Amino acid sequence: MGLLRIISLLCALMCGVSVSAQLKIIPKERIDSLANPPLASNSVSMKFDRFRIVAGKMAETDPPATFEYRYVNTGESPMTISRLVTTCSCAVAAYDRKTVAPGQEGTVTVRYNPAGHPGHFERRIFVYTDDNRQPSAILRLSVEVTEKINK
Repeated sequence: MGLLRIISLLCALMCGVSVSAQLKIIPKERIDSLANPPLASNSVSMKFDRFRIVAGKMAETDPPATFEYRYVNTGESPMTISRLVTTCSCAVAAYDRKTVAPGQEGTVTVRYNPAGHPGHFERRIFVYTDDNRQPSAILRLSVEVTEKINK
């Protein structure tokens, strides 16, 4: 009987050790850096007309809405957006697939679908250009979606 208790205790300790060995504590600074990464060095070359759009209230049953962010290449060399990353699949971002010469304009378009997303949200759109490691701009879309009432 004593041996059975020792074996049970050892099993419990071994399970506890293996579970705790798999847990990783991520420092708050690392989490913050993922949510608000530092901008790339060429970020000063993208001058947006606005970085945040407040869409206001939408109903869950409303059709998707489209929002535009315009920018000017204020740098001295041509710039190409390489990719856009959004914080939710409800916000689909697209861009002019062209190289923007210095002094020329470009557009980032965000299509927001409120279906299935009730509540107040601020979606972020990370704009990556030639420097693919850090975003050149972080755009925001603030929206409040009222819940669909089922009858």
